[in-house]
Amino acid sequence: MSNALKLTPGDKVGFIACSDGVRVENLPKVEELIKIMNSCGLEIVKSNTLFRRDSYFSGNHKERATELNRLFKNDEIRAIFDISGGDSANQILEYINYDHIRLHPKPFFGMSDLSVILNALHTQSNSKSYHYQLMNLVSSDGAEQQSAFYRTFFEVHNDLYDFGFHWVRGNQMSGIIIGGNIRCFMKLAGTSYFPDPSNKILFLESLSGRANKIVSLFAQLQQVKYFDKLAGVILGSFTELESYNEFSIVEEYVKEISRIPIVKTNEIGHGSNSKCLVVGEKITL
Repeated sequence: MSNALKLTPGDKVGFIACSDGVRVENLPKVEELIKIMNSCGLEIVKSNTLFRRDSYFSGNHKERATELNRLFKNDEIRAIFDISGGDSANQILEYINYDHIRLHPKPFFGMSDLSVILNALHTQSNSKSYHYQLMNLVSSDGAEQQSAFYRTFFEVHNDLYDFGFHWVRGNQMSGIIIGGNIRCFMKLAGTSYFPDPSNKILFLESLSGRANKIVSLFAQLQQVKYFDKLAGVILGSFTELESYNEFSIVEEYVKEISRIPIVKTNEIGHGSNSKCLVVGEKITL
């Protein structure tokens, strides 16, 4: 994989919460995560906007953006890991220093609500970012995730990049990855942060939402003419939808409203075993 991140012992990495702040009751998990990263030889630089202060937020929108910009401008920091999720990330989009990031790109990791930042970094800075949740290292699949993380980012193997899938339609697709969590991705519709779909591969997943909600979001994508220009679609895990055995409803709808290649994977999404996709990276399946 081109321009893949390689970490080495002694490197500094940043921790931040650009969406809803991390709950204070999750402090033991964060401390466990820091110990794991330290055991790999990494030094953690924590942002001042990590844990919740008032209601949902680790800081107001300008404070969170300022902290993200600070981590990007710190030349000693090799990568930034956002360990948050929720609903608040799009508040900071207009305050991110995209000009600096374009000239001094740095790997940014996050998923779920951080999909808005992953795609904004692509559209505004032409930089690559990683659809991955570092908290997976302290999840129920933590041992496997720790091993895959080390092999991928220290030994430069493809453990986290290689994912199993099956074809829903077609047998080949190639293009730059965009997308993420479908509910959060659609917050970008109508803004300058929404990626141009031309010849791109759209990845989508979801934690919540049954068939009626997920189909409504695909309908919105179809109504903004997204499927007319895409090179392909990757459907990740749709946790609640699949727990009710309703995925076939969505799959049939996507096949009806599009004519492009489609693959399905259960290995990228909100599962604790999730792999990593690089937004802004060209992929061929």
